[in-house]
Amino acid sequence: MPDRRRMQELQDQITGEIIASRTEEVDQMRTASRAANEAAASRADAEQASVAKALGMDARQFAARIQERTDAGNKQYQATEAYMNEQSQTPHAAADQLDAEVSIIPAEAKFLTPVWAAGFSNQDNQLKLTRAAALAPRDLLTGGGCQDYWNYATGGGWGCLGSGVGEIQSWVEFGFWFYPPANRFYSVQPLFRFRGYYIVQADDGFWDCKSARTVVSAWTNVYQYNWKGWNHVNVLDVSDDNINVNNRFDTDRYTYNTYLLGGGDWAWIRCTIGLYARAQGGGSNAKNDFSTGDANFLCVPWCYVV
Repeated sequence: MPDRRRMQELQDQITGEIIASRTEEVDQMRTASRAANEAAASRADAEQASVAKALGMDARQFAARIQERTDAGNKQYQATEAYMNEQSQTPHAAADQLDAEVSIIPAEAKFLTPVWAAGFSNQDNQLKLTRAAALAPRDLLTGGGCQDYWNYATGGGWGCLGSGVGEIQSWVEFGFWFYPPANRFYSVQPLFRFRGYYIVQADDGFWDCKSARTVVSAWTNVYQYNWKGWNHVNVLDVSDDNINVNNRFDTDRYTYNTYLLGGGDWAWIRCTIGLYARAQGGGSNAKNDFSTGDANFLCVPWCYVV
């Protein structure tokens, strides 16, 4: 086995590649989002006058109506957010599975804890329709590694013809080391832990276009000589054009993955939590909050390999 210094060099190499690829990905997403929003805004601006006329309004009246509905939607969202934040101040009771599960897993199973975490997001300060927490890459020295993270999207304006879209994708990454003793397929079973809430609100009218969506996903990949390939599942997906949903999301989810690994060489297990929020049209809002108060957090606290 390599010494600690060599292990740190390997970790720095792999995490450096993850940081570089994610940074490039979010830059590309921002560029594409800006282009799409600009094109949609041009289409909407060209069409709004005729829509206003058909509704018996002039441009000023039409704009005032849009702003009125935007303000109403945002007021409702702010009240909901305040209520959910209040509910997040005290930890919600959740059984700690660790002791019970350790007693029943196969004797040959390896129990791993994370050694690295980082957060990434395509938040765009130019468009000002999205926000997210910041989570700098960090080594985890004591395992566990639960983190506070949130993201949020709000819509803008009329919303029709694809205009006024706030859309954000965030990832919270966790990394584990595993030393396979032999050449064979291994079952990799990380536990994804979620403690938080989501809000999805949109009030679509007959003359405007509004919608909202939130998605929470769990991703697993392994690096040994090369990346073996992603497995992923959406553990939450809520959306509609007329929707007013706010719930806590307190759950633990195992995912089951199989990878062929070579014996005698270290493998990096990459477990990623994805948070997606999208809102279209003024007054539409979507939020994933795994950060507020003592109750909210997310993590991949351990991973079994058999």
